[in-house]
Amino acid sequence: MDQIKTSEEFYQDYIAIFASDSTRLDHLKTITLKLALIINEACKVNANKTADLIGAWVIGTKENRNLENRSSYDAYINQHTEVRQYIQRIIDKKPIHKMVLANLLITDLENSFELDKKILANLVCIDRLLNNKEYSLEHLYFESAGSLINRLHQSTTNWDFLIDCMDKRIRNASAHLNFSYSMKKSTFIGKNVDAKNKTITKFEITPQEMLLEILPKQSNIIQAFIANGILLWLSVNNFELYKKALDILD
Repeated sequence: MDQIKTSEEFYQDYIAIFASDSTRLDHLKTITLKLALIINEACKVNANKTADLIGAWVIGTKENRNLENRSSYDAYINQHTEVRQYIQRIIDKKPIHKMVLANLLITDLENSFELDKKILANLVCIDRLLNNKEYSLEHLYFESAGSLINRLHQSTTNWDFLIDCMDKRIRNASAHLNFSYSMKKSTFIGKNVDAKNKTITKFEITPQEMLLEILPKQSNIIQAFIANGILLWLSVNNFELYKKALDILD
């Protein structure tokens, strides 16, 4: 079993999330603060259950430890680090292969979307707690991203600041081998297949949009959720560091 970190160690982990060189740092701070406000409201309803739901993302529930997502997060970080290292080659003016980078970005997009989806299951539980409704993480864990997104769309709480970060169009195209990089056009090309309405729509995403908007926003959901887990822990165990952590979001 891992040893619990000290308050200072958690605080340093928190600071690292908001490194000055982070892409779309302003966006990350904004959604972290908005999520913190919702979690604070949930704590007013039931602080223990809220903490359990945040913690369950890392360690699972008492009833089912297999609901943990730490192993998935570790796998994501390993691949995400590979992407960052390859991008660093561009900064260092070292040779790269565009297709290798493109495929790395597509994999990173798929992985971040899946991890975001796992976060949504916990957030739907928090939403239902806020609205005094019953919930089952074990049940919601197996729902599709679309189903979880629809649940949050129907809530009286505004979750659009998170939902809008997830590009379901690209994820669906990628899942059906309909999203790839075109060396000829130097852009990503996809087909959005709508089975319900029997339509197929082509779309394009520039590398700049992928690198500076789409990927950072999806990744920011993960970072904002983890940051809020730390905030929640500090609010109980070290209020002074908690206040310092909140100041970083200003």
